[in-house]
Amino acid sequence: MSQIFFDAHRTRRNQATALIQQSAHTALLVSDLKNVRYLTGFSGSNALLVIREDGQHLLLTDGRYDTQVRIETGAPEDVTIEIGGKLFDRAAEFATQAAGETFAVEPGLAYGQAQALGKPPVLDSVIEKLRLVKDELEIEALAEAGELADSVWRSFIEDGGIREGITEIQAAAELEFQLRTAGADGLSFDTILASGVNATKPHAGVSRDRIVPGLVTVDFGVYLNGYASDQTRTVCVGEPDELARELYDVVYRAQKAGEAILAPGVALCNVDAACRDVIAETGYGEFFVHSTGHGVGLDVHEAPRAAKGVDPEEKLVEGMTVTVEPGIYIPGKTGLRIENTYVITADGARSLNASPTELIVV
Repeated sequence: MSQIFFDAHRTRRNQATALIQQSAHTALLVSDLKNVRYLTGFSGSNALLVIREDGQHLLLTDGRYDTQVRIETGAPEDVTIEIGGKLFDRAAEFATQAAGETFAVEPGLAYGQAQALGKPPVLDSVIEKLRLVKDELEIEALAEAGELADSVWRSFIEDGGIREGITEIQAAAELEFQLRTAGADGLSFDTILASGVNATKPHAGVSRDRIVPGLVTVDFGVYLNGYASDQTRTVCVGEPDELARELYDVVYRAQKAGEAILAPGVALCNVDAACRDVIAETGYGEFFVHSTGHGVGLDVHEAPRAAKGVDPEEKLVEGMTVTVEPGIYIPGKTGLRIENTYVITADGARSLNASPTELIVV
């Protein structure tokens, strides 16, 4: 781990401390493991972090991670690392050492654990607000994850990874094998690879059905160094019929319309509207059944949301990430989606998925 890496986490802790100082509480118990990683760099599966307003913090884990936690965090001066059991008891003790006020917890804390701690107040979305805007190290990590997944996709398609007659499970397993072989730490979600009428279900997963001529939707992603990628491509097995070609053209234009307006200051609901309007104008509006986009970072689905119900005051900011993924799904017939992940730049956005989104016939 480099000093740049350690300094970035120190900066994030300082930002979190400032937000706690603005609240009515003296400490925050961080139980979400992604938030722990965001603030410290520690990636273990058992941890609690107490962020105190006085700038002294406590990171707790168990003996399995004694070496790992010190390597990944750099054992910084502002964080005391303790190894042991009864993490919640020790976290509560440390948190209440801060003068006078009660500590707060994150909203995701399990009910039973909150009960055992005496029902502490919830301080909502403090760390998530910081995570909305990615720093340079995060953008670099996201770009690397996207590049890995995208390069594997290109070779997978060129080598005939999707073809008539093999099962969806076979094709998905081969794609996932190639992603891991290329260096992915893991999959960011269960791969969706849907052929025929299965493609009419936006989250179809994979089945034992054989791939048939027509549209095949593939939604996939990886984790690399803690950060996720997310993209969707749809290909056609054999020459597309009239409906397949028409639907692909509509979704392609909708995806490009959403991409075209991405920039700082643009309302997230307007990104959704840009895509939705294209589809509605062609008469397929009722078949676009999900929102247009979401953020990508340490979680593959995180804030912000690009959807028609989002407050118009929620706007894109430089450093945010957002997917643009319109789709059409006609029950009993066929469906498709096209998705890229974008980082908002000073004057627009750049895609983290460089492979073409034009229709590919395999």
